[in-house]
Amino acid sequence: MSPKSASKRIYTVDLMRFLAIVLMVIFHFIYDLKFFGWVPSTIPDGAGWREFRYVILTLFFLCVGFSLAAVHASGFKQKHFIKRFIQLLLASGAVTISSLIMAPNNWIFFGVLHFIAIASLIAVPFSRFPNLALGLGLVIILAFNLNWVSSIWPFQPIRHLLPGYTNDYVGLFPWTGVVLIGIWLAYQGWFLQDPAHRFARSKTVLFASKHSLIIYLIHQPILFALFGLIGVIWQA
Repeated sequence: MSPKSASKRIYTVDLMRFLAIVLMVIFHFIYDLKFFGWVPSTIPDGAGWREFRYVILTLFFLCVGFSLAAVHASGFKQKHFIKRFIQLLLASGAVTISSLIMAPNNWIFFGVLHFIAIASLIAVPFSRFPNLALGLGLVIILAFNLNWVSSIWPFQPIRHLLPGYTNDYVGLFPWTGVVLIGIWLAYQGWFLQDPAHRFARSKTVLFASKHSLIIYLIHQPILFALFGLIGVIWQA
């Protein structure tokens, strides 16, 4: 079976993306509490919190790989890819600019959206070759875990120009490997049969899944505004 064999939307992917969104909002909610000084500084950077973030990233990036395969399995859709790529570049630029304004010492130079844009460029040629994508994905993850390559690659030459701590960083190693595994997942018959098809399709889940990029962009400004308002009222 191939991604084009699926005649309807795979609800399992929507659920994965929705769960990632919910966990992301929870994570950023806790992070914002730290930013405003309302919880210890070890949250959400301490033990357990990093793993929580890894779950979020894994869900998101598996969905990215799946979507690349679903769209381009029958041939590269240039217009679709360019449109999506430009959207990601603009969104990434907005994230970087806003981080420079709100946290100039910890600004975001290569966060989630930056990564998705570049990883999509790297992974899309493999969208028709699931076994090759799986093999390369595993090699990338293995290379990282064996310390053959740094997570900061390829930024080492300009590392001195970048913040010592950034509020969001997603390395090409190992996370490009997860995107490639997502491509492989899109060709597995058991997955295309939609393991979650027995669940009633929630309009909330579908809406959030279809508009995940918008949600990603607006949820933090909303949370910051909310916490800022609470802080003003608390000090009044």
